[in-house]
Amino acid sequence: MFKRIPPSLFLLVLVFSFPQPGWTVEAPNGFRDITWGTPLSKLTGMVVADDSGQVKYYRRTGDSLSLGKAELKRISYGFYKDKFYSVLIEFESKANFEKAKTHLLTTYGDTTKIGSAGTSYMWATSDGASISLKYSETTQQGYVFFFNRIVAK
Repeated sequence: MFKRIPPSLFLLVLVFSFPQPGWTVEAPNGFRDITWGTPLSKLTGMVVADDSGQVKYYRRTGDSLSLGKAELKRISYGFYKDKFYSVLIEFESKANFEKAKTHLLTTYGDTTKIGSAGTSYMWATSDGASISLKYSETTQQGYVFFFNRIVAK
């Protein structure tokens, strides 16, 4: 069953979606080969995961379940008004969190930790994209969330 995005993730995105001093990075133009704003109708292999709200989530058949060296549980692509605007990447284990963190730090540069536990990170760009990484020691689960607020308007 598809899990909804945790409310804490939306709070992080809303609070930190505007670039903070020292956090601004080179913006991803989407995820993998899908550019922000691409209409769903232009993509193949997309399978509905959740279409119960304004944002509809899809999974992509044949998708590589890796991010750098991190092994992923699933990747869900979010579409708002049938335009690509977010990606929710889920993983399990502290080892995969560390691998995902290494990949994101290497790709997007250093950023500021959110909180003192060292399990939440946020990157923001000047052109509307945000990336957040969150891991729970308790559940041993985490996610990376790519979001483009320009498309979401």
